[in-house]
Amino acid sequence: MTEAESPAALRVKFLDDLTASGDVTAPEWLAAFRDIPRDVFVPHFFTQTPDLAGWRLVQRGEPEWLTRVHSMTPLITQLNGDDALTDKARAGEAVNGAATSSSSQPTLMGLMLQALDVHDGHRVLEIGTGTGYNTALLCHRLGAANVTSVDVDPGLIERAAERLARLGYGDAHVFAGDGRDGYAERGPYDRIIVTVGTAPVPGAWLDQTRDGGKILVPLDRRNCGGLLALLTMHGDTASGRFLADYGGFMPIRGTRHDAALDAFRSLKDYQGTQRTTNLTAEVATGGGPFEFFAALRVGGYDHMSFTPNDGGPTETWLADGHHSWVCHTTTDGTHSVRQGGPIRLWDAIEDAHREWERLGKPVRERFGLSVNHDGTHTVWLDDPNGDQQWSLLA
Repeated sequence: MTEAESPAALRVKFLDDLTASGDVTAPEWLAAFRDIPRDVFVPHFFTQTPDLAGWRLVQRGEPEWLTRVHSMTPLITQLNGDDALTDKARAGEAVNGAATSSSSQPTLMGLMLQALDVHDGHRVLEIGTGTGYNTALLCHRLGAANVTSVDVDPGLIERAAERLARLGYGDAHVFAGDGRDGYAERGPYDRIIVTVGTAPVPGAWLDQTRDGGKILVPLDRRNCGGLLALLTMHGDTASGRFLADYGGFMPIRGTRHDAALDAFRSLKDYQGTQRTTNLTAEVATGGGPFEFFAALRVGGYDHMSFTPNDGGPTETWLADGHHSWVCHTTTDGTHSVRQGGPIRLWDAIEDAHREWERLGKPVRERFGLSVNHDGTHTVWLDDPNGDQQWSLLA
């Protein structure tokens, strides 16, 4: 190992990279990232096998582990909610499964923590404990006694509690339970931060937030749009704007988002109706400002792209949660879509694109969300009381 590859040097580089990103500028959060070692919370992670057929485990002590854990990379730490898969992978077996826990991209963690706007003495509820790394950062800033964290997986909670105690944060309150219920026994809270995708916003979170308190939540739109809403509680309504940044999180446990893959596997070559389109697939899937708007107006959609083994044009598949699907291809500059299901999903995307252009192609931070105790979710442009309002589609 060279001096540049030593743990000490990699920790310095980690903080330098975080600072250089510009996502974290507050000295108190930079200090938290400096003092809380990520490697304590990520003793292993999964990476895909070279043939993409499964996952292999990378563990503490391996050179790849040391480098990746001190990078800005998100790291998958659990599959299928099943620790037995980790044991199999530890024995050298390739395993299959869907990611159910991770250590998020540190730059995304930092910008969310900074956006949360915490102050000394604030009591915070975290939904989605995961590895406990984000919990530790909160403890560093606010004191462990002011931090409550909930995760549905008892095994994750047990390991996170042990890691927190090892760093001196044993007074943090970590509990196993359904995060959608919050944790009323420790409320009300000044801030709630959510690290899993969810929609709708549960009423329990509104009930457990002080008036003037804030809720930062990634809205689950089927892996579409990366919507981060920062809501402030006023009376019976939580309302606020979306952050300018893309924030993708895995959905709350038990929610599957592989509709595009399901559609590809189950459909025949000639099912659906076909036509040309003026829109590229990237407009609807590339993470840009229109994809954000489409996530709001169309209801969100899962998507995937691949090049067929026969050398045909790249296929981009999109599917919603209601069995509607699209296959988009481009040949010699001509874009075509084949679609089927209860609605014509690409037609809806084109309608939304025309609406977005009519509105002047607004960027994501011009939009906001208001959530009422009755469960109503209203999206608005520029002004919560203005003319441009829509009901958030399921």
